[in-house]
Amino acid sequence: MAEADNSLMLTILREIRADTNQHRTMLLQVIEILRRHDRRFDEIERRFGDVEHRISDTRADLELMLKAELLGRLTHFETRMDERIAELEDRLSAVERPGG
Repeated sequence: MAEADNSLMLTILREIRADTNQHRTMLLQVIEILRRHDRRFDEIERRFGDVEHRISDTRADLELMLKAELLGRLTHFETRMDERIAELEDRLSAVERPGG
């Protein structure tokens, strides 16, 4: 009877050891998967950082381009208005001279 108990005990211990090895293997796999995901998230974070850096680098250039474009158009508009006003003043003074 003692021999049967010892045999049963050894069988149970082997099963426990096999289960422990299986759990250890699965835990190592989970750890490796988590490391890969961490590296992926780090890469994504780095890429977003690069995009934000590019945007901040070009922000000043875009602002300058917009200002130059708007101010150029405004200056052109003002010049045309000044020319039209000068033409109207010339017409008005020509109309006022003969009769006046």
